[in-house]
Amino acid sequence: MKYEERIEKLNSLNAFINGENQDDILLMLDKRYGEDKWNIICAVMNWFRVVERYLNSENLLKNKSEDYNWGEVYLFISAVDIVVKGINDINKIVKNNNKARLFFGENDIFGDEEKDDWNYFQNIRAIFGAHPTELKDNKEYIVATYPTPYNSRIDILQDKTKDWDYYTLLWSKEKTQDFRQESFGFKFDDISRYLDKSISYLDVIYKEIINMIYEYKKETSQKKITKNENPIEQLNILEKEDKERLNSRYKHIINDIKVLIKTEITDKLNEKRYQKYKNKLIENIPVLYNTIQYSERNNSINEIENVIDCDIEYFTNTSSYYYSKLYEYWNNEDMEDLLIEHFKDRIPPFNNNISNIKELYCLVKAYNYYRIIEKAQ
Repeated sequence: MKYEERIEKLNSLNAFINGENQDDILLMLDKRYGEDKWNIICAVMNWFRVVERYLNSENLLKNKSEDYNWGEVYLFISAVDIVVKGINDINKIVKNNNKARLFFGENDIFGDEEKDDWNYFQNIRAIFGAHPTELKDNKEYIVATYPTPYNSRIDILQDKTKDWDYYTLLWSKEKTQDFRQESFGFKFDDISRYLDKSISYLDVIYKEIINMIYEYKKETSQKKITKNENPIEQLNILEKEDKERLNSRYKHIINDIKVLIKTEITDKLNEKRYQKYKNKLIENIPVLYNTIQYSERNNSINEIENVIDCDIEYFTNTSSYYYSKLYEYWNNEDMEDLLIEHFKDRIPPFNNNISNIKELYCLVKAYNYYRIIEKAQ
């Protein structure tokens, strides 16, 4: 693939991990592993950003320097190694197997009969800079000398030219009268194909993560949540199950509903008008129940969220400030009088007989819901 396509595909990992599935991915990592795997994934993504500029080999041989561009070549090889091993580290997490390895036994890229592509590439990395004087995987040839673009006169004279871009000589460890050496090289296109094959495997990893999430949620749904006719008791049960199954994903919604149902509206007329809103909340508790009970389904919590968090109506240029204080600090008595004074005549059909900030919070929520209903009619 082209360099731009390669980088776009590599960056898809960040989009996937931090996208709409992030909460579920964090949930799975927490429930499935005893150690922090999220940090590994984040480190991998950070290193992808560090090395992406070095993943292009197109111009490595065009402008030759004294070291035959060895520094740039080695950066390319190292960058490929970081990406491939990073993808493999994520693959280990998904497979839940620390010994998992990409493309085990496959040699369709480099075509070596003794080493699969993973091990062959590691051999390239060792020979061309990682540890060229301590080679341990090349039979009797244990030292690599300086690398250059491929132009071996010996090979040309012997009519044994190779299809390489870059090469070096491997020297023997044996003491002999005849100096023994062997040429070894690679094509940049082969390394690029190895890299692209690894990057393309991200699609497989994404599917496996989605399937892993589904299987976990399906497993939890086998345990039935107790049903209770009392709304508050039902919410208490759901709060406990939500914490155990989904790491309290819906805690804010559950607590909000509790406040909106339990808060006493002191004025009888206001209480009567508020009851319609309260009943609507109670009617939607089964939506919350099904969302937690059958989390593997594509449940939509919007039905109940639309009742709790309607669009805010701004009556004056300063109302946004008061709304934020009411919603963030509805139990903060320091602003109680100020907030009641601001809203008390702005939330019909409710009158201004409001006792405390918590009651005000409930009435403003109900007012916003009623206004949305009116607009929809």
